Amino acid sequence: MRLPFVRLSGALALLAGGALVAGAALLTGAAVAAGDTGADRLAAQELGKGSPAIVLIHSIGGDRSDWARVAPILASRHRVILVDLPGHGQSPPPVAEPTVAGAAAAVARTLAERRVEKRVAAVVVVDASSFSPADSVRVAAATQILRERYTVFLSAVYSTMSRDEARGESLMVRAMRVPQPVLTGYFLDAWREDLRPRLRALKIPVHVIATEGMWPAGESWSSARIRLGYETAGTAQGYRVADSGHAVAADQPDSLAAIIESIASARR
Repeated sequence: MRLPFVRLSGALALLAGGALVAGAALLTGAAVAAGDTGADRLAAQELGKGSPAIVLIHSIGGDRSDWARVAPILASRHRVILVDLPGHGQSPPPVAEPTVAGAAAAVARTLAERRVEKRVAAVVVVDASSFSPADSVRVAAATQILRERYTVFLSAVYSTMSRDEARGESLMVRAMRVPQPVLTGYFLDAWREDLRPRLRALKIPVHVIATEGMWPAGESWSSARIRLGYETAGTAQGYRVADSGHAVAADQPDSLAAIIESIASARR
């Protein structure tokens, strides 16, 4: 079944102002801190040593194992921190309604507890746009499927995320483990969120890694940058990954790690 529209971030990354976008946040040895919201501590793990630290944050419906094939490569030169978002993996569900901003605050608090305290040096976005240019009819249609045909929705989204059919099915199974109210809440909030104003306010580089499905081979980056909503993100740079489904960290881990490493090296 083809959904009217789905905005699913490839992975989430901490931004200024408590917003989240897909990707890995490259830090100058640490990250930003946020006020305590009273939420429970997120499950997290660390690998390796070295600066800048790299914080890898998974997508909606995933968990930190999304990065299992990427994190060890990066950990050979960097301190790598992985977290499970609220209600995902081993992290407890959010204490309030699931929102993108709430997840960002929980991540920031977790990083502060791990003494990741300096400012973000760069943001890497993995196969995600900064907003969903969808009209109210399409939003209503997607919302109805999500609420009334939940399993159909998950199958349409997750089973096609990887070029490997078995891997896609495993992604769906894992998404099913996230409590339905949590997953539904994140999707609904993400569809409403327009991150372009926050991107405009950023004073750090933004790097966008995209598959050919999101950024076709025949399209220039200057065109894709506007279409995907990164025209406000200063001199945002684009990197295309070939032969990959939306789950880039699973389909093309070496290519993804190499791009992140090249960006991190430039921040030393």
